[in-house]
Amino acid sequence: MYKSLAKPLFVGKTVYFLPSCHSTNDIAVDYANEGKLSEGAIVITHDQTAGKGQRGNHWESAPGKNLTFSVMLKPQFVSIVRQFDLNIIVSLGILDYLKTLQSGFQVKWPNDIYFEDKKVCGILIQNFLKKQNIDKSIVGIGLNVNQEAFKIATATSLSQINGSTYELQEVLENIASCIEARYLSLRAGAREKLKSAYLDNLYWFGEDHIFKNGKPFTGRIVDISDEGKLQIETSQGIKSFAMKEVAFIE
Repeated sequence: MYKSLAKPLFVGKTVYFLPSCHSTNDIAVDYANEGKLSEGAIVITHDQTAGKGQRGNHWESAPGKNLTFSVMLKPQFVSIVRQFDLNIIVSLGILDYLKTLQSGFQVKWPNDIYFEDKKVCGILIQNFLKKQNIDKSIVGIGLNVNQEAFKIATATSLSQINGSTYELQEVLENIASCIEARYLSLRAGAREKLKSAYLDNLYWFGEDHIFKNGKPFTGRIVDISDEGKLQIETSQGIKSFAMKEVAFIE
């Protein structure tokens, strides 16, 4: 169904298409452990039956309507303490493509893509470590493209947003190219520039909102730590939160 991608330098030069599978991330991990995946290889399916998101959430996706795929990277230049750099570059890469369609897309920490207040894309990165650096990463991406209805009111798709129908191969090619460009930028040492771009596109950044950590509190997002923790300015000062430690309320 999907063919090798022409535009990127190495991402998507090898594409494994599975009509149906439980999780492209799980399959990609198995393939990588068996030595089947070179850097940039993609595992993609039209029907992901047990897709996973952050916090262990299930990812809803109608068969054949959306992009559900995983790409293998070998970011051995990224240290363990800066694993979140990969979240930054993947999120930015996806945003780079979506912004060619229209404005209004943002990153919701740690790595969901939102349009206004609805989720259009989820990212799940599994890192495998070697000594003090990352040996390989399996980057799972679920992008709602042509799906027209969702059980969850806070989900949306590109088709719902602008009424267009998209060719999935073309969308995959463009996203792969954009992620690759951001990845190469990180490898070239542009870490601070990339982090700045992430903050510039961060949902609720610098705005007063209600969050929850055990109990609700008011604060504003002011930064992301090197470890990827969300830093929120509160009446008691700036507090840092790891994944699963804070919820966005309103």
